[in-house]
Amino acid sequence: MEWAKRVRDAYLAIGDEYERTRRRPLPVADLGRFGERALDIGSGRGAQPLYLEHEHKYVVHCDLHRRLTPGGDSVECEATMLPFRDGAFDVAYLIAVIHHMPHYAASSALREAKRVARIAVATVWAPGAWKGREVAPGVWEVPWGDRAMRLYFAYDLRDLLAVAGVQAISAGVIKRGKQYNYFVIF
Repeated sequence: MEWAKRVRDAYLAIGDEYERTRRRPLPVADLGRFGERALDIGSGRGAQPLYLEHEHKYVVHCDLHRRLTPGGDSVECEATMLPFRDGAFDVAYLIAVIHHMPHYAASSALREAKRVARIAVATVWAPGAWKGREVAPGVWEVPWGDRAMRLYFAYDLRDLLAVAGVQAISAGVIKRGKQYNYFVIF
């Protein structure tokens, strides 16, 4: 799980600076009413956790390191091995998480999300063009100034659906500002 260590270490290095740049959430809960109990996988500490808490009565946030969670009801965990019982949540969100994982890990994370929740919602970044350096086909290193090298795995909507390996309820493109994201609900 070298990729997970690289992702965690990069976000620990840019920490608060990164979170200050994420002031607007991706309005994924607006895609449907999924229930009161939500799991925010790869939560970070930006605007997304607050938005999800506004939309759901009970939210648990989890990320690769305790410093990356917003506090409150949060745990340190790995998306491919969630420490929750089957069906513990109405919905599990993986917002801007899967694109930091190779396909085999993304597939595991999506299966885990579906195991612990009735519905799962996943998004991946859909840039018009990747910035940074392609280190392998579809794998990009994107610098955050001189402080960290973020790791991205390029997905298109077909890839995301194939990795999910389940029948999608809905899938498409969602826009936030100038950025596009693919989403899948299953």
